[in-house]
Formats: sequence, C-alpha cells, structure tokens
Amino acid sequence: MSSINLGGVVDSHRSRRPDQPAIITESRVWTYEDLAQAVHSFAAWLHDRGVGRGDRVALLAKNSAEYVVSLLAVYRVGGIAVPLNYRLQSEELTYLLRDSGSVAILADGEYTASIDAILADTPQLRLRVCLDGAGGAGWQPWAQAVAAHAGSSVPVAEVGPQDVQRIMYTSGTTSRPKGVLVTHGMVLCNLAVMTAEFQLSAEDRILVSSPLYHIAALDAPGLNVLFQGGAIVVMRRFDAAGALDLMARHRVSGGIFVQAMLHALRDASDGSTDVSSVKWLIFGAAAGELYRDIRKQFPGARLVQSYGLTEGCSMVSCVPERLASAKLGTVGTAVPFIEFRVVDESGREAPAGTPGEIVVRGAKVTPGYWGDTGATETAWRDGWFHTGDVGVVDADGCLSITDRLKDMIRSGGENVASGEIERVIYDHPAVQEVAVVGVPDPRWQEVPKAFVVLKKGQTARADELIAHCRASLASFKTPKHVEFIEVLPRNASGKVLKRELRELAPSLEQVP
Repeated sequence: MSSINLGGVVDSHRSRRPDQPAIITESRVWTYEDLAQAVHSFAAWLHDRGVGRGDRVALLAKNSAEYVVSLLAVYRVGGIAVPLNYRLQSEELTYLLRDSGSVAILADGEYTASIDAILADTPQLRLRVCLDGAGGAGWQPWAQAVAAHAGSSVPVAEVGPQDVQRIMYTSGTTSRPKGVLVTHGMVLCNLAVMTAEFQLSAEDRILVSSPLYHIAALDAPGLNVLFQGGAIVVMRRFDAAGALDLMARHRVSGGIFVQAMLHALRDASDGSTDVSSVKWLIFGAAAGELYRDIRKQFPGARLVQSYGLTEGCSMVSCVPERLASAKLGTVGTAVPFIEFRVVDESGREAPAGTPGEIVVRGAKVTPGYWGDTGATETAWRDGWFHTGDVGVVDADGCLSITDRLKDMIRSGGENVASGEIERVIYDHPAVQEVAVVGVPDPRWQEVPKAFVVLKKGQTARADELIAHCRASLASFKTPKHVEFIEVLPRNASGKVLKRELRELAPSLEQVP
C-alpha cells in the first residue's frame, strides 16, 4: 500500500478503530468501517469504468459525507479531484470543466440540470454521478454505485510527492480562473504542519463548515484529522446557530472561519451554548471589537491569526501561541515547510519594517498552474512564488499583511478577480470603460464595486449593470456597488490607478 496516498488512510483505521466515528453529519455517524467500505466500493465503481491515474474528476456539491468518500475514492484510484464552486454560473462551469479536462462529474441533484445544459460544450464528460439522489437520465445514483460494489477491494494507487492530487481553481488577476496544482507531497507536508501546530489526535473532532471546494475546508486542518483517527463534523452549509449547536453536541475541538462567519457566530450566540470543548479557532481577518467578542465567546480557545493561500496548501504563517497577545494584528511567523520573504521591486529582501511583496517557497508550495505555463512562470521567479500580497516583517520576524499588488478582492472568504468582472461588464453595449475594485464591507470584508464610463450618448442604471453581471457571474462576484464617472484615473503609461478608485467616496448608486 502506498503510504503517501491519503486514499489509503481508511485501511489503517478500519483495523485500528473500526467502530469509532470518522464522519459526523446532521443525520448520520459514519464509523471508520463505514468509511472504508464506502471508499472501496466507490473506488471499485470508478476503476471498473476506466477512471484511473491522472484522470480528472470534478465535484459540484455542497458538503456531505458522500463528498468526502468520493474524494478519498478518487485519490485511491490515482485520479485527480477537481472541486468546483457550486455558486458558479453555466459559463463559468463550462470553462472549468473544459480547462481541467474532467472525464467525470459528481454532483448534487440540484445541480444536475445545470450540467445537462452544458453537456454539448463539455464533450469529454463521459460519467455523471448524482451524489444525493437519482439525478435523471444519464446520471448514475451514487448510492446504487456503492451498493453494487459492496465488498469490493481496490488497491491504493502508488503516487509520488510530485503527483497531483487536486486542481483547485482560484480567481486570478486575469479574466479566467487558474487551476492551482495541489500535490500529494504538499498535502502530507500540510498534514504534518497541522498536526504539530494544533496537536491533532484521534480525540479531535473538527468542524468542517466552509465549502469543500475550498482549501480551507479540505486542509486547515480539514481531512487531515482523518489521518489521526479523529472525526470531521460536516455541515452541509454553514449557518451560525447550527454550527454552535454542533460544537456543543459533538464536543468540537476546532475549526476555521472567515470574517463573515465570525460575525455570524457572535450574533447568533446568547451565551448559553457550551463551547468549552473548542481548543482553537483559525481565522485571517478579525480585529478590534470582533476579536474581543470572539475571545469572550470562546474563552478557552486559542484564537489563531493566520495567512493562507491555495498555492500554499492553506496555512503559510500563523501567530505562535506564546505571542498571541504580543503580536495581535500580525499573521505571525512561517509554518514548517514554508519560507517567506518580503522583497522590493528588484527582488531584494526588504529591511524589517519596510513594505514589499510577500514571496514564498517550500515543499508546501504549489509547483504551478494547470496547463498554464505563462501564469506559472509569472508567479515563480528566482525560485520564489510571488503572492501578489504586500506585507511587512517586524524585528521579530512576524508578518503583517498591508495591501495587495494584484487586483484581487477578498469577499466572504472567496477570492474574486476584478478582471473577470470587468470582462462581463465590458459586454454591456453602453459601457465604454470599467474598473472594478474591492471596497470595505462590515460583514463580507470586501465587496466588488464597479466604476463605469459610459459610451457617449448611452445611458445605463446601476441595477441594470448588476443584473447583467448576475446573468454570467456567481453572486459573490457580482458588484454590490456601481458608480458612474466621466473618466478613469490613469498614470502616465495609461494604467488605471485602482488605488485612487478605492479611495473615492462611497457609491453614488447601489442595489441592496
């Protein structure tokens, strides 16, 4: 058995702790024996249909035990998983399925019609599996596939550290998402990091409430706890009251939450829920009143400020526990298997206290982007991966994030490329020019705002342009604000000065 393939973890634990919980959902507890049987059965179904080493298998679904089982089965046969954001529109899904070359898709029933509608544009898709029902014509019910292969045993595929386990699509600075390569070696390094930092063991129960198409849900620490023989408590979709209830009922040890989730957890609490089991909470942006309120709500928990990237297999740095108070507001020091530097425009390391671009390298960092040598070469320079984020390192080596070089918007835990939104707005017949930036939002951290120059003699309303975007983009990418201006600010070389746009007054027109 290959020790580096996470798809083999079920074999170890079915012999050591077959009756212990592995996956806890709102309706069922899956033991390690249950998990092993299901992984073997679905892996056998995939194998019998020719899915094997290097084949891409897309997943379009909300969180579930079936999702987790399917991931492990794909890994087990040597396939490459392609988790997709279920909030995307048809045009976006078509691009990702074609770009990845996925030969199979596993989807919830509520998304099967969307896939059927784009089959003509995705001819490489030869297998369709419905995870939670019948799915309709041409769809294989997941439960039937598993039942038909009950008792089957599939050997775990041999994989090396450089072999790709997943393609995780993330918004880039261009008009199209980029497929981040996540290798088996990256995942194992991250597993070691998470185990050491949070002392993971078979006693831990980790709440997975972020969507499983996210690196945060899968790797921070996510499925890593299964390697230790612990359990993951899977929420189909996050809601604050439900999360607090699950924490109390299942004695949850920890979880990761974006700023919007922290707001919701705070607002949903009346102080009566027992959250004493929570040992740590990971987050990126939370300061001031919100930090103090979460500290009060979870008095026994370590609040872990961190900096993470899909390209870094989740966590790049975090504040050491001993410095939690002294370094409040920073994102701490580098985790094992990662180095970071802050460099100037020439690539030279910036002195302490001087802002510059954050660059990273190490065994936990992606080798590049799927099928995109140009983007890979742009990101990897002089042996360092250039994040596009701006930071400053203090005299103690702790990093603070101060800005970004790339035109990325961080909204509710999602990365949103301004160029992708601009491409859609440019298709509107009344638009001459557009620039999209992120503007602060008390709940979502940032939301997209479009600055639009109309063609001479043309008219358009903010709600009209927003509706135009909704037809092609996921809701979290759709601008929440539109402002019409006479001319976009530019520098001497003609580049739009987005920093100036971010500093302009609040939107003149917006739609709730």
